[in-house]
Amino acid sequence: MAFMRRGGYRLGQQGSWEELGPRQGMDGWLLGALLALLGWGLLVVYSSSSALGIASHSGNDLFYAKSQFARAVVGVVILLGLAWLDPRLLSRKIAWTVWVVASLMLLVLVLPGGPGIEVRGATRWLPIGSSLVQPAEFARVALIICLAGILSGARGRLGTWRGLLAPVAVVLVTAGLIAIQPHLSLALLTAASGLLLIVLAGGSIAKLALVSGGVIALAAIVLQGYQHGRLADFFARMNGLIGGGADPSYQTSQSIVGIGSGGLTGLGLGQGMQKHFFIPDPHTDFILSIIGEELGLVGLLGLLALAAWITVRIFRIGRRASSGFAELLAYGVGLQFLLAALLHTAVCLGWAPTTGVPFPLVSFGGSALIANLIGLGLVLSISRRQGGRVETSEFRGTVLLSEPWKGRTPQ
Repeated sequence: MAFMRRGGYRLGQQGSWEELGPRQGMDGWLLGALLALLGWGLLVVYSSSSALGIASHSGNDLFYAKSQFARAVVGVVILLGLAWLDPRLLSRKIAWTVWVVASLMLLVLVLPGGPGIEVRGATRWLPIGSSLVQPAEFARVALIICLAGILSGARGRLGTWRGLLAPVAVVLVTAGLIAIQPHLSLALLTAASGLLLIVLAGGSIAKLALVSGGVIALAAIVLQGYQHGRLADFFARMNGLIGGGADPSYQTSQSIVGIGSGGLTGLGLGQGMQKHFFIPDPHTDFILSIIGEELGLVGLLGLLALAAWITVRIFRIGRRASSGFAELLAYGVGLQFLLAALLHTAVCLGWAPTTGVPFPLVSFGGSALIANLIGLGLVLSISRRQGGRVETSEFRGTVLLSEPWKGRTPQ
């Protein structure tokens, strides 16, 4: 086979190099948008954490911002490295390996007497060198990689229980290991993104609805005491709103006060008051509230518009992907990005129970930041090998797994 200057190759079954397809430039719009959101996040992390840094780190108002910047640099290097990787090299066997390694890290984390570090009653962190890593964040990305490998080879079988067994089992095992840390909000987000990806791949909606009902019922059974309290507070607040009065929890109340006080254009970056120990964890779980207070409705809508643009771009890349595996991988990354952003926004506005899900690329947190950049790096790699516009008249919510591939390959 003649060498193509801009082509890519892999070692085939007979020992010969097979062409993987022509390379294109990566999606510059997506890269620019995510770097802009990342830069915005670093700015807001500094503003929201400065008071905490002064109080708890010897007057160092840059403590959290410097830490987040260092992790962002590592994450961007990983993102750009993955952008040059052909995504099909991850399919099938390697995808399973990635998921097994991530699951073993989750299992080791929760073993009695294991190396997991307990903070605020939850064992979510694993010490690696001088850093604490949250394996659950990487496990949710590994789940998407594994699911894409499974589903891309399950054409025509996802309408049966037998065909759904492997992908559903992978979702439930991953979410279950995250839930017992406990980290119920991330577990539900992981399960939701996985099950929705199976639906997009052509899975039976009725059967997956039964599975979802079972997951919700099980989650209700295993709720911890503080989680019961948060749910009870949320439902009481919803009843109060319907009845003409509401009594939000302290966190939610302060979040709403912060957003409301920002008005249209905000109090100015760094000028907000809620970060001065009125809102717990203002740089992580309630960073959107600080944005609303300091940058106002304009800043809040601008941030959400940028996140929406990134989500749409991810799904567009998936829709134009040259293989079923790449398409599903992009959809999975997009679903996790979208669901996390929506859940964080809903919590800050008092529309959902208080959770610990960060806003992607904005909230403080190294593991979540790097995990998101890993997923986005894989999407950028998919954009470099797009197969052009798909010749189909409508999008029925499934990838082309039960139809002729129309120019695509299964993997």
